[in-house]
Amino acid sequence: MTDLSDRYGTRSTPRWTWWVVAGAGIALGTAWAAWIALQPQPLKTDVYGFEVVSDERIDLTLEIIADEPAEVVCDVYAQAEDHSIVGEKTVTIPASEQEIVHHDLSLTTTQRAVTGVIRSCDLAE
Repeated sequence: MTDLSDRYGTRSTPRWTWWVVAGAGIALGTAWAAWIALQPQPLKTDVYGFEVVSDERIDLTLEIIADEPAEVVCDVYAQAEDHSIVGEKTVTIPASEQEIVHHDLSLTTTQRAVTGVIRSCDLAE
């Protein structure tokens, strides 16, 4: 009778080693993602509301939540039903002592818009 270890060889590491390595990797990845997600954000922005006034105009209300008073620069755009960009604007919102600020603006559009979107908002330099 032949010894199977002579024919096929033996494992150098136990089977559970890869499960431990995979578990540690998943735990580290989850901890890193949670750490990134829970970092304080000095600036939060959202489209608070919008009204399609006509085929050539949409009015937006932006909501700016800032930890400290600071001037904010936002790039916003209007989208048509087919998701094409039909109007865009860069707007500067002055610093305010209030934590939550609502800023109204109008966008001129090339055709009827169905929504307004914030591309980016950053603290002014």
